[in-house]
Amino acid sequence: MSKLTIREVCAGALSLVGLLLLAAPAAAETVVLKGATIVFSDGKTPLKGGVILIEDGKIKAVGKLKGRNPIKIPYDAKVINVEGKTVFPGMVLAHTSQGLDRPNESVPVGPYLDVFDSIDPSKLFFESSLRDGVTSIHVIQGNDCLVAGLGRVVRPFGMTVDAMTSRAASAIKISVAGKRGYDRVRQRANLRAVFDDLEDYLEGLAEKRYAETEKEAEREVTVSPAKARELGKKLISDKDLDDKHRNLYRLVNGRLDAYVYVDRAQDAIFAVELAKAHGFLKRTTFVLGVETFKAVKVFQAAKRPVILSSSLDYRETDRLTGEETKTFVPKVFADAKVRFALLPGTQATSRWLWYQAARCVSEGISRGQALSAITSTPAELCGLGKRAGRIRAGYDADLLVLSGDPLELTTQVEQVLVEGRVVYDRSKDWRLRKLTSGVSKGDKKADGKKADGKKADGKKADGKKADGKKADGKKADGKKADGKKADGKGKPKKNEGGK
Repeated sequence: MSKLTIREVCAGALSLVGLLLLAAPAAAETVVLKGATIVFSDGKTPLKGGVILIEDGKIKAVGKLKGRNPIKIPYDAKVINVEGKTVFPGMVLAHTSQGLDRPNESVPVGPYLDVFDSIDPSKLFFESSLRDGVTSIHVIQGNDCLVAGLGRVVRPFGMTVDAMTSRAASAIKISVAGKRGYDRVRQRANLRAVFDDLEDYLEGLAEKRYAETEKEAEREVTVSPAKARELGKKLISDKDLDDKHRNLYRLVNGRLDAYVYVDRAQDAIFAVELAKAHGFLKRTTFVLGVETFKAVKVFQAAKRPVILSSSLDYRETDRLTGEETKTFVPKVFADAKVRFALLPGTQATSRWLWYQAARCVSEGISRGQALSAITSTPAELCGLGKRAGRIRAGYDADLLVLSGDPLELTTQVEQVLVEGRVVYDRSKDWRLRKLTSGVSKGDKKADGKKADGKKADGKKADGKKADGKKADGKKADGKKADGKKADGKGKPKKNEGGK
């Protein structure tokens, strides 16, 4: 495979810009997908020859043209014929730090931060995600932190972060695993200190707000400081807090979701107790390391969903016998009836969400649960439970047109629709065509070269070069290519005297 030149990369970037321009607001239209096999995220029987009616970016109806409750196609609808294809909900990536200029900030406690300032819309990660059929991505700071900033749910296209955003301030990130340079004792002590500091700050602010309110009413403060703090807490609003404490205050008041990273089984109880003690357990999603399946009962009792590690297998060697055992982690959580979302792996074969779901099915997990783990479940965890991850009336028309079943190895993403608009078309994917099959005959390369055997810079491809040099072993400047020069100054010849 030839390397891409700068001009070719620029041409690819321009084609991406053309794709991104599709994200610009467009006039509302009615779209109909007709003739496909519709595969639902809950695993129920696929609908063959199905029809999806889309109005103003939302799914209006799902059914058939004939039979019971037939769908009538409006006269002004844009009809997309997808006979022989499969339509599936756009996949949802529940947790990633890709797309940021850096996965973690240097400050260990930064609840005032927001990934809005760090997302780079030009990252190829977003283009690749769209190509892979991912239509919603929860971008949030990495796990090397104590308390990190706010995440954001974005769609993988758009010229600006605002244009990409489907849900801002999605969740705050907390890690109970040891930050780099911290042991677990220090990590836990610092986490407790964060919330102790918040409590002290709120008590002081509450007492201050109560005193201010009494002063405005021209009354003297006659209650004890403890009572003033109690009454003043009801008077606190978000605008009264500084940036350092505002998001933590929203968290402990049940107005902000938490993503809590738990690396090992020994951290599970502390993570659950921390969330429970400070009132945000009901809005917590646990992001797990591969070993934490050993504490599955803790998460089962907490009745909270989890995001599993991208590594689905856990291997352990018995210290006495030397025998290795392998545990398929999603099966442990499925058997315990703990809802889970899947993440793409880091290996070439596991980098797709559909592959992770297919592995779950091969290991005995129901097809419906596996499909939900890459669509509706992560959508719910990201706060898009009534918008994304399902093909259902009222949901956003975020849909994939596939060449076959979503869990088949040979299936390709042919088109991606977001809110009813085609934002990706495989047949027009310049970069993919270049990487997989080169430039077809008749196409012009971005560096001025033609694909028909001739180069556009004045050089011919028939063995002769246009700069006066021949390719037959002789050069046109009087020099031969056989090691001797034509001016008689080749290798020194032996004279008749043998000197």
